[in-house]
Amino acid sequence: MSTHRIFGHVAEVLQAAQRTAIEVENAPDKRKRLRQFSVQEAASLMGLTPRQVRQVAKLESSGKGIAPRARMSFQELLDARQAAALKLKRLDLWPKRRADEPMASIVFTNFKGGSAKTTTSVHFAQYLALAGYHVLFIDLDSQGSATAQFGLDPVHEVQGKDCFTAWLQRPTLDAPELLQRLCRRTYWPSIDLLPAGPALGEAEDILSSRAASGKAEGTLYFDELAALREQLQERYDVMVVDTRPDVNMLMTTALHAATGLVIPTRATMTDLASTGAFFSHLAGYTADFEAAFGQSLGFGFSQILLTDFDPADRSQEALAALLRDRFGDLVLPGAFLHSRVVGTAGFGKETLYEYEPSTDRAAYNRVLASVNGVNQALVEQMRLGWGRAMKKGSA
Repeated sequence: MSTHRIFGHVAEVLQAAQRTAIEVENAPDKRKRLRQFSVQEAASLMGLTPRQVRQVAKLESSGKGIAPRARMSFQELLDARQAAALKLKRLDLWPKRRADEPMASIVFTNFKGGSAKTTTSVHFAQYLALAGYHVLFIDLDSQGSATAQFGLDPVHEVQGKDCFTAWLQRPTLDAPELLQRLCRRTYWPSIDLLPAGPALGEAEDILSSRAASGKAEGTLYFDELAALREQLQERYDVMVVDTRPDVNMLMTTALHAATGLVIPTRATMTDLASTGAFFSHLAGYTADFEAAFGQSLGFGFSQILLTDFDPADRSQEALAALLRDRFGDLVLPGAFLHSRVVGTAGFGKETLYEYEPSTDRAAYNRVLASVNGVNQALVEQMRLGWGRAMKKGSA
């Protein structure tokens, strides 16, 4: 068999395996569905007691104890959050963006693959949804890992007309109908998705061509994602962006649209060396841009997020301590813990917010608590960018 036929055969088999995995894990309708949540989970997310959640969600029968229904749908969880905010006078429990606050745009980026960039960005988007925010997730990685996480096949269900490529090819600057089509609803009621796949490679070519031409007509090539964000100001509270792990034009557009940067990295010397190279690139690019245009990119915050972290590993603990000693608040106080639970959930393309363990719930609760802590810290940074204080324990 010729080389190209061998490679083609491997591609077909692996792509078919991904489609099959999505369909088998989500039988019978072959699409992902969002599970229900326990009262304990809802309480943990809100920083309330289970009894408080049952009371505001009306899950208690007067004089008869807890009602039989001990689980809540996504919408019931949001309703309980809103009711708790009013009843307990805790407005931080219902923190949606106010009319005078710009849509936040949080970009997850780094040079190195395997840093859990996609994993952390998807978990952050889902945490935001559970907190009551309306989220647009933008996948700018042609591998489409985040797109697959949301249950779409990036090879067969995402063409050029379905991704950011279509935005770059729009016939006019004002394209609300196009955005209405591009921003797909997902099985998470408060998360829409602008998906990615191999077809996104054409977007890279378009941006490179425009950058090389030097033409300044219309929207500048590096402002394209910012222009898309401006069109969607009224529809979403937060935009979460996942980028490809290298220097590329799409990552540059993400930097120009960002109100906050999250740089995930593992606490190993190899990963930290790559992260150092990424910060060197950021330093050079932002300096060159400021010199050329007389203005800063103006990120509201930049945070290093430690991922796949094992506190029992002395070398990781030592490197984490060194980072926090040298860079202080630039490093998030918590970390996304290492756990086999993450791998078990990922096998079925489920996040920790979607997965329900049948065994070892203690391990699941431990890693989920670490993820909630990281996400809460990022939400605090986002809210500070809006000029709001953050109450301890709120989401």
